[in-house]
Amino acid sequence: MRKSFALGLGLVAALVATVALARPPGPDEIGEFYVYFDASGKVVGQAQLSCEGVYSESGVRTASYSVGHLVCNPR
Repeated sequence: MRKSFALGLGLVAALVATVALARPPGPDEIGEFYVYFDASGKVVGQAQLSCEGVYSESGVRTASYSVGHLVCNPR
């Protein structure tokens, strides 16, 4: 019983790690933004970490994206 529980727990952990890695990247530093595109090149989503550190996201993330950085004033 314990062996099958441990095996099941390991499989669930592997699945969670795989799902986390499958999501396209997003902003992780102040002033960074991402724009996501569909197969035809239309914008379908965006994500941004503003200069004030506020995270916002809309639409959907895709594997096709562009990254940019805002010019933030020093604090």
